Amino acid sequence: MAAIVNEHAWDGDWYMRSFDDDGLPIGVAGAAHQAIEPDHAELVGPGEVAPPERAERATASADEKLNTKFGLALIWPPYDGGDDRVRGTSTFLPGAKENGGIFCHANTWSIVAAAMLGRGDDAYRYYRQILPLARTDSDVYKVEPYTYPQNILRAGSSVLRDGPQRMADGDGCLDLRRGHAVDPWHPAHTSGLARGPSPAGRLARIQGHREFRGTAYEIAVRREGSGNSVALVVDGVAVAGDVVPLPAPGTATVDVEVSIR
Repeated sequence: MAAIVNEHAWDGDWYMRSFDDDGLPIGVAGAAHQAIEPDHAELVGPGEVAPPERAERATASADEKLNTKFGLALIWPPYDGGDDRVRGTSTFLPGAKENGGIFCHANTWSIVAAAMLGRGDDAYRYYRQILPLARTDSDVYKVEPYTYPQNILRAGSSVLRDGPQRMADGDGCLDLRRGHAVDPWHPAHTSGLARGPSPAGRLARIQGHREFRGTAYEIAVRREGSGNSVALVVDGVAVAGDVVPLPAPGTATVDVEVSIR
């Protein structure tokens, strides 16, 4: 499937969206409407379909054409009238709902994709753009300050969180996956694990707590280099790879130290 997608859906700077009933592509460069959308983040990130060069190029294109201070728009350019090729999408006003609106849940794929590419600054920026606690303009966001609205314009279907296994603490983000895999990302403006303000005036740390099968995992992350490789020390013992081994039955607490190098 990945080979087919890369052969037929790559458009030079991003992946096209789909094909209409006549077999013509939607989401291609030069189109008057819906030339690009962020859905390709699923191919770049969790799907791992895109080769590295294409992944980088598609992510940069989305950032250039879709990003706003409120998050990434769903399509660009939006439709300015009805279009039988896409029907419902074109029935909304430009910038509303599926016609170029900003959906929080769609933005999470771009956060994950940027993180998986090692673009910590971009991932953090996307996260902050939709983070409820970062909102200061209450006249724009007319929902509770602790919710993620489905889309920014209408604030429908608000939820309390954007990712069940992704926790932000301080200036970074800690991804705890099933199977005990640890995959943190850290923006460049932070360094080290600190309990006080960094020189930039921000907390330079990522810390996480997770309980799994009766055991509490206390996780601390520090950056020690400019790369994106991960080194683990579990209860004082270095562990190869990014997977925390299962402890002996009855273990109450496991200390995990993660170094990004």
